[in-house]
Amino acid sequence: MKVSLGRPVKVNNFITTINITLIANRNLKKMEARAGEAIKKISTSLSNKAAIDAYKKEME
Repeated sequence: MKVSLGRPVKVNNFITTINITLIANRNLKKMEARAGEAIKKISTSLSNKAAIDAYKKEME
């Protein structure tokens, strides 16, 4: 699963607009990778919970 915040230029333009120090592209890619892993974990657990809930509801 690939998650992206947008092009690095767009992200840095936004960050500049709100007066925060720019993020190097290398560091931005690392943060995107970590966010992608977290999103994947959460979506998997929510999908599993939804499947279990649907099964329980069907068996009632």
